[in-house]
Amino acid sequence: MLPNIVLIGFMGCGKSSVGRRLASLTGHRLVDSDDLVAQSEGRTISDIFAMVGEPGFRKIEENVLAGLVGVVGIVLATGGGAVLGEANRAVLKKIGTVAWLDADPDVLFERATRSNRRPLLQTEDPRGTFDRLLASRRPIYEGTADFRMDSTGLAHDTVAQTLLDRTMRLRAHAG
Repeated sequence: MLPNIVLIGFMGCGKSSVGRRLASLTGHRLVDSDDLVAQSEGRTISDIFAMVGEPGFRKIEENVLAGLVGVVGIVLATGGGAVLGEANRAVLKKIGTVAWLDADPDVLFERATRSNRRPLLQTEDPRGTFDRLLASRRPIYEGTADFRMDSTGLAHDTVAQTLLDRTMRLRAHAG
């Protein structure tokens, strides 16, 4: 049985797009933690942020992620801030192999601002906010991930296949 694969990384790194392709390659079911949070609350992520702020959102996210421990056959695409809580980082490692999707900051920013569905970027200075958040989160992604994958300039299919190959190599060396 293929292990679960957990995708972490900053907004715009391609977790959802690559996750869909990875799910197709593995036969696993794609699970998006932001979708689960929205479903659990019956409202959008933006509405949740507006009603309970980021701390409230993070608590809901923590509960949703904890509910995935023991579930098999999934590719989990997490929200960009899912790694912020220490409890979440431990839970993600229990769920499966943790892969950090990364890319050049300019590429990430361009992708992240294609839509206005990013509550954390609804500021006077979206690029400044983006840069500060990215700088603060990169060490956390690095400390949480089993490995890092730079997707800059790569097709989603290529990234998905490489992630699967690296996951299987990691598993072979561990077991």
